[in-house]
Amino acid sequence: MPRGVLAQLFPWPFVGVVVLLVVLIFLTPNLLLNGAPAAGSLATQAELIVDRAPGNNTTHFYVNGLGTVRYAEIRAYVATNVSWPPPPSASNLSWVNLSYSANALSAIFSSAANPLALNVSVTYVDAAGTGVEYYGSYTFYFGDTTLEVVPLAPGLANVTPTPIASLPLTLLLTATAPGTAP
Repeated sequence: MPRGVLAQLFPWPFVGVVVLLVVLIFLTPNLLLNGAPAAGSLATQAELIVDRAPGNNTTHFYVNGLGTVRYAEIRAYVATNVSWPPPPSASNLSWVNLSYSANALSAIFSSAANPLALNVSVTYVDAAGTGVEYYGSYTFYFGDTTLEVVPLAPGLANVTPTPIASLPLTLLLTATAPGTAP
């Protein structure tokens, strides 16, 4: 066959895409996670989800990871002696243990207080024994139409008021070395 016939049957862009797909097929098994992810990786990132059903006065909190990982521990403390607007620091708040889970994928807890302060810490330890702690400390106030959230710990991002109709609200927890969260 003349060379021009092969070029018509197998144009270079088509051949390039096929070669790229074949390479990706062989490399993909090596790109997938084998075992537990490394501490501090995106797969271990913890998040706090805040939700309140319309007409219900109970706020539900969910702590889980972006990936499916087992956390060494998940702790949540609540303070109900909060005024609004919130105090500049959490030093005068009375914290009560709301939830503790060990070797858990997630934790779910709730509170009927309004306003309230919540302090959450999540510890992940990888197979090599390296750990990371994710934390968040916030005050929450449900108004007539919006949820207002104010961070209580340094390093936490400000949260814009969220319409209650737009809940649930997801807050990524901040990473630090275990035992150093404020």
